[in-house]
Amino acid sequence: MMHTVLPREEAVEAIFSKIVASPASCEQLREVVYEHLEDEQIFEKNQAEHFTEVLFQAYKNGDISALLLELCGRSMFDLLREAYLIPKKFHGKAGENPVLLTDVDGNLLPGKEKEVSGREYEKFRNTYQLHECAPRSKVYLADGYDLIRSYTEGMQIEETKENRQRGVLALYALPDTCSLGLTEAQAYAMVWDTFHEIQMEAPRAIVYYGQETGVRKKKEFDEIGILLPIHEFEKKMLHHLHEIDGIVLTCREKLLKRTGSAGLDLE
Repeated sequence: MMHTVLPREEAVEAIFSKIVASPASCEQLREVVYEHLEDEQIFEKNQAEHFTEVLFQAYKNGDISALLLELCGRSMFDLLREAYLIPKKFHGKAGENPVLLTDVDGNLLPGKEKEVSGREYEKFRNTYQLHECAPRSKVYLADGYDLIRSYTEGMQIEETKENRQRGVLALYALPDTCSLGLTEAQAYAMVWDTFHEIQMEAPRAIVYYGQETGVRKKKEFDEIGILLPIHEFEKKMLHHLHEIDGIVLTCREKLLKRTGSAGLDLE
């Protein structure tokens, strides 16, 4: 028996309700799904026997992500992320997406020197020096990717990185939503308005969110990261960072009211 191919998201009603209530969001999701369904290459490379096995196993297990991976090359939440309806998943500073290229002091990490051009690093250093970070936030040079999943011959999931975007990542600490008993999907619902405000301020920005990805003084906290690709924001990087600071700090204040004053140490 084939188990669910990806961990199933829990308590999705809140975020799904927000999407369904927004005609623009519904249209964005439909466009993304149709775009992938019309990609004939997916069906050309998959054998009929393989497709049928996935179809029957997905039906038997009630696993829509298994079927969507076969039809679209994306899970349900992958499609939501690609439609810019929820943030990308942040796995922490040592995670594989985004990949940090500098340390907290703005210096290139060991082994990254040959990967970053002088022009890119100069632009980042200029931003690092001129931007006054908000409390409990830092900026990094980082690479962000689209994570594409597909089946191997043995019905396992293979993950590859595509569409690299190099930019300035503004990373902010947020209160620990897990302490409230919230799932990741419920946390997405809480930052829904903030996520879309950022998209309106900087349409090409890439937003990441992680539950309990940060640790300080043995206390875990959530993080939200906004990657501003250099080639898109080079001329107005500081302006957009300033505006995003205000949006995220407003979100933080709202979350602190939910978690209480102990929800995040701002010192």
